[in-house]
Amino acid sequence: PKRRRSSTEEKDVSIAKRARTRDPNDHLSSLSDELLIRILHLLPIHTLLNCHFLSHRFYRLSSDSQIWKNLYYNRFVLPRALRIPGIRDLSRKEDLHFSSRKSKWLDESSLLERKDGGMTNWKRQYKLRHNWSIGACEVQEIRVKDGVGERERMLVKLAEGCVVTADREDGLRAWDLKGKGLIAKMGLGEREVPTCLAVDEQESDGLGIAVGFEDGGWGTWRLIAASKEFVEVYRHPASSNGTLGAVAYGYPYVLTITEGQLLSLYSFTPAPIPDEPTFEDEAGEQPSESFTTKESTSSVTTLAAVPNVPDDTPHPRLLASLKSHTSWPPLSLSIRTTPNTLIASIAYSLPTYLSGYTIGVQELHLSLITGLVTFSRLTSALPQGFSSIHPSSSSSSPKNTRPTTLSYSHPYILATHPDNTLTLYLCTSTSSNLSITPGTKLWGHTSEVSAAEITPRGKA
Repeated sequence: PKRRRSSTEEKDVSIAKRARTRDPNDHLSSLSDELLIRILHLLPIHTLLNCHFLSHRFYRLSSDSQIWKNLYYNRFVLPRALRIPGIRDLSRKEDLHFSSRKSKWLDESSLLERKDGGMTNWKRQYKLRHNWSIGACEVQEIRVKDGVGERERMLVKLAEGCVVTADREDGLRAWDLKGKGLIAKMGLGEREVPTCLAVDEQESDGLGIAVGFEDGGWGTWRLIAASKEFVEVYRHPASSNGTLGAVAYGYPYVLTITEGQLLSLYSFTPAPIPDEPTFEDEAGEQPSESFTTKESTSSVTTLAAVPNVPDDTPHPRLLASLKSHTSWPPLSLSIRTTPNTLIASIAYSLPTYLSGYTIGVQELHLSLITGLVTFSRLTSALPQGFSSIHPSSSSSSPKNTRPTTLSYSHPYILATHPDNTLTLYLCTSTSSNLSITPGTKLWGHTSEVSAAEITPRGKA
């Protein structure tokens, strides 16, 4: 039977909800995200980090990319930009504001337009540069060799997300930095002993690799990212100039230096048509004029292709060949290009009278067309000015030991020492000045550091 209808009308009773109360002193929650970001832009970094713990909303806003891009520019780029001559009225200079299209990012411009098409995580980049400045780092390990056998020298280079190694037994190998697995492997030859290694990250579909050998020869390879394999591009024959001590690679340029301090610059671009007939040097790779760390001169040697190479292989030409008498090993080379100039840099260990060894850098500015050295300059990590030759009566500082290896990826120079420590230097290069900051010692290595590498983004 149906239920009888009630004679009295019952009103619907609504479910009571707990009223949300707002702190009367809270004047921020009602503000829009755009206004809060403008406020966060004005906060010091310690206060900004404390905002991470307020709420999910403030964590998201205080991690905004433009905030950290501004902090990165003001701390790591602007101080170097202010050293550029001709900047006086700072308030009217648009190129001194990080958000301006005319902003001067100097050697950091690659962070704005990455070749892989990705966006730079400015908060992570700021943290990386800050940790380097205080000597703190995150450690990742990859085991590249098992067993205890005959100890042979292994060359290591660090690229973006990849570690490239070269040795006599296993040849060329590439390892994934995240997955820690082997990506590709290729032999170099039974009698080939690699002595130096360089990686070019400018390749759009992979990495360019250059290897120098004990017999004076060198070669270039490409690591194809899609197929995960090495492809041999060019092999330079052995040379009577001696063992190669260092090599730098930035396509289309290859820079090598022998243990006898003979510096050679090659280019894979076609030779320009000269207005007047040129005469090829019969010696092939003999230096034109010597240079020292105080003064540098040069002339074009030969623009001819290297002989004894198949026709279908790209032929490099020797742009310049120079002889140095004051670059002490270990050495490290670096290549940077501008629209009209190629900057070849040599980082080397420099003995001093009182404090042991330090680091020196020499820059050679060469014309991209003729190969002539337009000018040269040098600097060291020693403090400028005069100091007393008499030891202090209180306590004498220990002398710096000679570095075992050097790695130079502008603007960073990383040195390893026999006491299992690392020293990080920062090189500043402007149109009118070249300088190196005093080294920052990195401790905490309990095992022997046989080699070290650093990338332009600060990963070692």
